[in-house]
Amino acid sequence: MNRRDWLKTASLAITLVFLSAAQPSHVSRPQSVAIRDLVSSSDPLSAQNLRFDPTFVRLALEYLQSPDPYILDQLAKSPAAAHLLNHARNFDYDVPKDSTLALVSHLLQPPGQHIAEIEGCEQSLAFFSGPMLDDPHWVEDALRYLPADFHFHGTLFLTFGYDIGVAIDSTASLNCARPRFKEHRRELLYYAIHELHHTGFMTYQPPPKFSEIKTCADLARLVEYSTQLEGMAVLAAYQRRHDEHALDSDEDYVALQDQPRLTRDEALYFADLNSLKARGTEPADADAWAVIHRMSGGERLWYRVGAMMAQKIEKARGRPALIELIKQGPQNFLTAYRAIATPVPAL
Repeated sequence: MNRRDWLKTASLAITLVFLSAAQPSHVSRPQSVAIRDLVSSSDPLSAQNLRFDPTFVRLALEYLQSPDPYILDQLAKSPAAAHLLNHARNFDYDVPKDSTLALVSHLLQPPGQHIAEIEGCEQSLAFFSGPMLDDPHWVEDALRYLPADFHFHGTLFLTFGYDIGVAIDSTASLNCARPRFKEHRRELLYYAIHELHHTGFMTYQPPPKFSEIKTCADLARLVEYSTQLEGMAVLAAYQRRHDEHALDSDEDYVALQDQPRLTRDEALYFADLNSLKARGTEPADADAWAVIHRMSGGERLWYRVGAMMAQKIEKARGRPALIELIKQGPQNFLTAYRAIATPVPAL
């Protein structure tokens, strides 16, 4: 080993030792907590079968500070890893999808490149295991926009390196390594509301499998599904953000306060959606998939326009009617919006 490589290795070792010594031990903390254990037996939340599980992050932090294959194996066997793999396979994420071990290895390798993320993850872990659970009634924000007969029956995980927050079936997760959570700690709570609402929505409307999308009509249905899914979740966290003066910390909520921008976004949204519908059974080519990229990234049209639609439906017909549309499905959601929109967007 030459002098330059030796100095680089020594510097990394010193950094790891310092971070390990500077951060409080998390080994003795509970690995998973049920919401029923956080509230009184008379509290309505005690009937919810929801758990908060940061085990994946605790193991990931141990692995990043001491890359032991045994820890990596434990990560691969965790419920959180199974959740992430399930999500990656359903939505065809560009990550290894052969096994949980391949996936977690991809997320954490090489350990030396993730040193800068350790501090933020420690902070997210402390918030997730502390202030977020000190008063878990923020979960009611998600429930407020879900059918009355819905009950949680899954887990919210804290993970590392995968998206910012995702949901699939009854499980959801937040990525501790995202800079947003380090810069604005309560964003972790707001995104938890968002992702937990997804798990409720998916109970009534399972997400499409990307592997089954073949035509432009399939993509149009994906747009409609994601518009209701994401729009409702954005709305679920809106009131708390408003009350806590946090609307301006997220661009989706900034856009919702800008009517000229929303008018432009709505025109772009329907132009793209109508173009997919017009192509119908044509194969979903690169141009068609480019619509999805515009909807989900960049302008984030199905988040912002979807939330605007949900807001307007709630204002015109009331929250119960908006919530009932979750059971009826995305096409009814769009139809309900068109019925109250002025001017009515083209079909």
